[in-house]
Parts: sequence; structure tokens; C-alpha cells
Amino acid sequence: QETMPKILSTRTIRLCSASVLPLACVLSMPAAAQGVTLYGSVDAAVIVSNSGAPGASNAMGVTSGVLTPSRWGLRGSEALGGGTNAVFVLEAGLDTDTGAAKAYAGNPATATPTAPNGVSGTGFNRRSFVGLESRFGTLTIGRDYTPFYYTGLQTDPMGLTLFGNVQAITPLVGGSERWGRISNALFYTSPVVGGFKGRAAYSFGSESGGGAAGSLPKQANVFLGVGGDYVNGGLVVSGSYQKLNYPEVAGATPAFTGGVGKRTDASLGAKYTFGQFSVAGGYWTLDRPQAASDVWLGGTWTMGAFKLMTVVQRLFQDDPAGGSRLAATSLGLGGVYDLSKRTALYASYGQVSNGPKSAFHLLSADTIVTAGARGADPKAFAVGIRHNF
Repeated sequence: QETMPKILSTRTIRLCSASVLPLACVLSMPAAAQGVTLYGSVDAAVIVSNSGAPGASNAMGVTSGVLTPSRWGLRGSEALGGGTNAVFVLEAGLDTDTGAAKAYAGNPATATPTAPNGVSGTGFNRRSFVGLESRFGTLTIGRDYTPFYYTGLQTDPMGLTLFGNVQAITPLVGGSERWGRISNALFYTSPVVGGFKGRAAYSFGSESGGGAAGSLPKQANVFLGVGGDYVNGGLVVSGSYQKLNYPEVAGATPAFTGGVGKRTDASLGAKYTFGQFSVAGGYWTLDRPQAASDVWLGGTWTMGAFKLMTVVQRLFQDDPAGGSRLAATSLGLGGVYDLSKRTALYASYGQVSNGPKSAFHLLSADTIVTAGARGADPKAFAVGIRHNF
């Protein structure tokens, strides 16, 4: 990534000389002295999709975030001496097709019985933390990814990108909040020792003191996660274990009961790269509120600037209404051609074959095609371009 001084010499100076953004130029100078980097990704695609509902026709349009979530951010560091650095990251998502800021619900303190992740808003929804890094590891405070995110990233053949990737799990846990990302949290990443890197995350959750009946209970949304990666040559093995105290809800008019349930998920996977090829697979399981699991297997083939990726998943979930387990098979196939180190063209196809009672969705990096009904088979094809900066 470019450092801010280089950005100033190539981009900001042009803006200053043109007298277009003089104030922005002035404001950027102190940031440059502190080692701040502006970075991000802009992704857009033309998509043809179908929800699979009876009588549904294909929908065609423009979408954002098929290969990479569109986002922009600031990150920086300051050397404090003795090999210790102060670090920070602020990262916000956006929709390229409309230019709108990406909405998210990342504050569990505002959780309601019908919005367990909190009230939706905009801001630095993807990452927001500050901390210290040294030879003993990195410790940060704020909002960031959980250990499971890194296990999925390492062992999904599609790297959590394109239609049909392992993020198909996300709707089964009610979204990425309190599972793939957490707020109000501490994060630790160890140095690499003997090929192993460990991770731990702890969230104070809703930071509620409890109180009157119907309010968020004490310990609501408290989260603990641990995980790690082992790398040896072309082999990567990654695993994670996470626990969440979720506030329990009951009643015809949903209300907090004052109690908390204990939700646990675990994942283990591996990837092996040999020459132009790689194979990867993994397993994930969740115990409640409805037990669910996913097993996946796939691989990649790299030919110069072109990379072909595929993954097949088998998903299961207990039916909240009782009866046999819900099941589906997901297929993802994609190709990426690098025009340069920053710019890539891509094509992506994915589909979900649901069982008679199932309604599993199809996900890309940051786009979802919902199943139109129980038993419906959503599918999508997209062609797009992604540019990193």
C-alpha cells in the first residue's frame, strides 16, 4: 500500500495546484507526518440473479461488492521505541452502485428483542480500533474481526469472495455481528512462533447493568473467541472456538426475558498449495439457538494472471418449527484476471439447491441473493471490475 507522503506527492499536490481542495490539502499534512495511509477497494458488477421463487423471473442490474467489499479506510502507526508501535485503523463500507454509506448494526448496547444486533446506522462499520504492536504481539481495542473470520479466510477456497463462498454460514447466525465482527472489544494477535499464530478476542457486549424486567440483561452479548493458524510450507491449518451470551427473547410480543443463552460455534479447516493448484476444506458447527453446520471442499487453479476458484458446501440447520433438519447444497465458481497489482476483472456464478423446507441464501463478498421461498433455489451470475488503492 502507498504511504501518505507518496500520496501527497502524486495526488494531493495535483489537487492543491488546481486549487480544487485547498482545505483538504492543509488537513492532510499533519496526517502525513504521522504515517497515515489512505486505502480501500472499489468493486462494481453487472449481475443477473433469480430468487428461485415460483414464477420469479431473472433480475438484472448493477451491484457492489461481489469480489471485494467496497470500502475506504485510514490506517497509521507511530514508532514508540524499543520495537513498539502505536497503531490504528478506521474502515467504512460503501455501495459503489449508489455511492451510499453501508448501513450496519454494530452497537449491541442498542439491541432490541426484534433487532438483536442493535439499531442500524452508518460509520466506520468494518473496523475501528487503536492499540499497540510489539515483538510480544498486537493488542487493540475497539471493533474488529473475530477469530472465526480468519479461519474462514484461510480455509475457504474462494477466500470469502464471489458467489457461493463460505459466508453462506452468516445468515444462520443472524448476520456477521456478534460472530464475524464484534464491538466494544479487546483483540490480541500473537507473534508467529514455530509457524503458529494465535488470536483471541473478548467483547464486553451490550455493557448493560441489567435492571427492570424487559431490559437488556447483564452479560448480554458478552463474547469470547480464540483461534489460530499453523503454516508449514504450502500447508495451512486454522481453527477457532467462540462463545456468545445472547439475550433470550420470548412472548407473542417479543420481549427480553432477563436471561441469557449460551451460543457456541467452532470451526476447523485446512488448505494445501502445490504449484499452480490448491485444495481446501473445512467444517463449522453452531449449537444454538438452532443447531447448524457447514462442510466445504474446493480448490483453485492459477494460470499466470488468471485464477479459477470453486467450492461446494453442504449446509444443515435445525428447523425452528421442528421436524427434519433443513439442508442445502451450495456451489460457487469464479474466475479473476489481474490487469495489474491493483485492478482485476472477474466473473462469478453461484447457486444454492435447497431442500423442500429450506431457504438458504446465496452470498458473495458483500452481496446477498435471498431464497424467494422455502424450497427455492437462488442463483446469480456477475461480471465486474475491482480496483484497490
